[in-house]
Amino acid sequence: MIDLHNDALLELPPEKLLRYLRQIKKQGVDEVWLSVWTTELDDPLAVIAAKKIILDKIKNNPKYPLCRLHIEDAWFLTMENIECLVALHPHSVGLTWNHANNLAGGAHSRQGITPLGYKIIKYLESAGIQIDTAHLNRRSFWQFARFTTRPMICTHTAINAICRHPRNLTNRQIRVIIQSGGFIGLALVPQFLTQNPTSCGCYDITNHINYFKKHFSAATLHWGCDFFGTENLPASIKNYLDLAHLLDTQIIGHSVLKQPIIAYQIGNPNAKNRLLITAGMHAREWITSLALQKWLKNHKNIPANWCIAIIPNCNPDGTTLATCGYNHLPHRRRKFLYRINQSTDFSLWKANIRAVDLNVNFNAGWGQSKTNITTPAPANYIGPKPHSEPENRALLRFIKKFQPTVSLALHSKGNLIYYSRQEDEIIATALSNKTEFPAILSIGSFGGLTDYLALCYKIPSFTIELGDDKLSHPITRKHLPRITPKLTQIIDYFLTGE
Repeated sequence: MIDLHNDALLELPPEKLLRYLRQIKKQGVDEVWLSVWTTELDDPLAVIAAKKIILDKIKNNPKYPLCRLHIEDAWFLTMENIECLVALHPHSVGLTWNHANNLAGGAHSRQGITPLGYKIIKYLESAGIQIDTAHLNRRSFWQFARFTTRPMICTHTAINAICRHPRNLTNRQIRVIIQSGGFIGLALVPQFLTQNPTSCGCYDITNHINYFKKHFSAATLHWGCDFFGTENLPASIKNYLDLAHLLDTQIIGHSVLKQPIIAYQIGNPNAKNRLLITAGMHAREWITSLALQKWLKNHKNIPANWCIAIIPNCNPDGTTLATCGYNHLPHRRRKFLYRINQSTDFSLWKANIRAVDLNVNFNAGWGQSKTNITTPAPANYIGPKPHSEPENRALLRFIKKFQPTVSLALHSKGNLIYYSRQEDEIIATALSNKTEFPAILSIGSFGGLTDYLALCYKIPSFTIELGDDKLSHPITRKHLPRITPKLTQIIDYFLTGE
């Protein structure tokens, strides 16, 4: 993981800083650009020199990530003192902060690059120091783009097409950065990510990532987190562990209530071995989503011969209903759900928000199970027709594109392994031996994702019931420490053969 903008260098005292850097190395950070924000400093060069001494002490130490010195706001530079900064060998320099200075115009100003600014740019670039465009206004950005001969960078920003903000890049700006051979860091500043920053969460981050991947080269997008530099962070984001594989996400579709259905694709995208893992198909089984996300957060190395697609929550509307109730919904929707559930307690609800059980809605013996229901219900309603639900249609579009060679569908109760084809018995038995879960050939199962993949894609497909059969639905977070290791054993079997 690379982070192009972190303010810990200025915010933390030396011992805490070193401890923090060791910690983020363990969290998977290979490279971090540490910023010195100079706007409010009386003697920027003295502070930069002191911080450089700290970084020099840990240079080439494998316990720490590669640390690059970044200067944010070069207001203090003149042609008389610029050599003093160059002698400190900063990796990159931002000409301004948000407002105009004697060099250029910041994002909240209209000024362009000054004559002194051009001289400073030329001097710094001739010394091998990169210019960061992150805080430049549009006018200064385009003046710089026409002047520079080096790859352009923008260390911490977001996409203006998703959220209009003076600090965000337009599509045209992104294209010119990429065409120059440069790259961009996505900031975790709620105001950059959404027009509703008080409710900013992972979806808003994923929305920017998904847009970038759709329109530009994903290889040019890194993090520009702004840890220690922004007052608030998106909900559920506290450190780098919470960002694990987030750049690997894509939005594959939306639920009935327009919640995003998110997939992670990790490993070698061209690998022939392609593992699909789904969770959260049934609303009350949200524990499977947490277990899968926990595995994803902690697992770092995927063998080069594998590509893994992970869909942590196939039923986001149902999960929200089961965990948060229905008070947030419009009156007509609440009335419909109450009539079906006969209670305001939806903790045992399995279906989606239209009362269709997603795991009996696939076109694999659809409607043939003895437990199927043909009217809306908390569970087992097959829907008006196969693939009637937008959640399942999104999943099938993704599967067609991903082309899995093996599938795991995670469910929460039974400590069992179900498989649909006799020819998959060898794998099922191996998984059983590894986990001590009984393996059962599921002859009477119809309409499920495992049934569909086994029948239509003819690949080894397994339904894994992770929780103990003695537990009651819904299985809670306190059981994660017992569930997650079993999931790890199962996934490791495919990745390593052990």
